[in-house]
Amino acid sequence: MIFCSQICRWLGLEFSQQEFGVKMASRKPYEIGQEAPFAISRSKIENYVQCPRCFVLDRRHNVSVPSGPSFTLNTAVDTLLKKEFDRHREAGTVHPVLKQLGCDLVPFKNENMDVWRENFKGVRYLHEDTNLEVFGAVDDLWVNSDGELVVIDYKSTAKASPVEELGTEKWHDAYRRQIEVYQWLLRQLGYRVSNTGYWLYETARNGADEFNQKLDFDARLISHEGDTSWVEPTLYEIKRDLDDKELPWSGADCGVCKFFDDRAFATSKLGEEIYPHCFACGEVKKKAIYGMPAGPLDEDRYEMMGCVIGESNPAWICPSCEKNFGVN
Repeated sequence: MIFCSQICRWLGLEFSQQEFGVKMASRKPYEIGQEAPFAISRSKIENYVQCPRCFVLDRRHNVSVPSGPSFTLNTAVDTLLKKEFDRHREAGTVHPVLKQLGCDLVPFKNENMDVWRENFKGVRYLHEDTNLEVFGAVDDLWVNSDGELVVIDYKSTAKASPVEELGTEKWHDAYRRQIEVYQWLLRQLGYRVSNTGYWLYETARNGADEFNQKLDFDARLISHEGDTSWVEPTLYEIKRDLDDKELPWSGADCGVCKFFDDRAFATSKLGEEIYPHCFACGEVKKKAIYGMPAGPLDEDRYEMMGCVIGESNPAWICPSCEKNFGVN
C-alpha cells in the first residue's frame, strides 16, 4: 500500500486508502472472554461461513481482507427502488411492477423501516447465549395476504437476457443466506415472517444499439424458501472461535488464504523471511524501512531507519532485545 501510493504520487495520481481497499482500524476488536455484547453484522456472519480464519483475524485482530470499490450503479438502483416502494408504502398500494409480475404484496409500513434499512444500524437482536448482537440492513419488507412479513432483497446486473433464477454459484448461496439471516432476525423480534423471500432482480439490457443516456431494465421476482436452522448453530461456532486463543482453520475454498499461503511459499523459496521471530527472545521482528514513506506506518510492524542506506543496513529489527538481522 505504501509503496504503491508513493509510485502513484510520482505519476501524478492520487488515491485514498479506502480506494485501495485498505480498512483503517477504527473499531474495537473482540477480546477473548469479554463481557460486553459484541456486534456482528449479517455480512460478517457470511465471512465466517466462507472462512473462519479470515473472520477471526478480522474481528479479533483487525486484519481485514482488502475490499474493492463499491458498485455505485447498483447502489443507485437500490436507492431509486426504495423511493418508489416508499410511495406505495405510504399509500398502502401494490407497486405496478409487482402487478405486472402477478404479485399482490404490499410494502410493510412501520416506524422502524428507515432504521432497519440503514447500514450499520439495521434490524438488531442480542443473542443472549453467545452475547453476540446480530444486525443486518434489509432492502425492503413486504406483507402477504396472511399478514406475514416477506423479506425482499434488491439485486441489479446487466446481461443479454433477464435473470430468471439463481444457480449453484457460491455467491448465489451467499444471497440465499442473506435472506435467511434477515428472516431469523425478524422472528427473534417477534414478527411473523414468511418462509418465502424474494429477490427483485433488475437486469439492464445490454443489447441496445446505443446508450442514449439511459438504461432499460427488466424486472423479475425470484422466490426463495428460506431455511434459518443454520443461523443459531453458526453463532455458537463464531463465539467458540472468537474465544479460542488459536486461529481456526481456513475455509476450504478461501481464495485469500490460498493466495497468502502461495505467496509465503514463493517468498520463502526466494530466501526472504516473512515477519520471522527473533532467535534470542522469540519476539516477532519488525521490518526495517528506509527513506520517506508515503503515509503512516504501523509501528508494530515497521521500524523507521532513516534515509541513509549502506551495505550493512539491517533488514529486520527485534523490538524487544534490539538485535539486528539480515542485510537490506
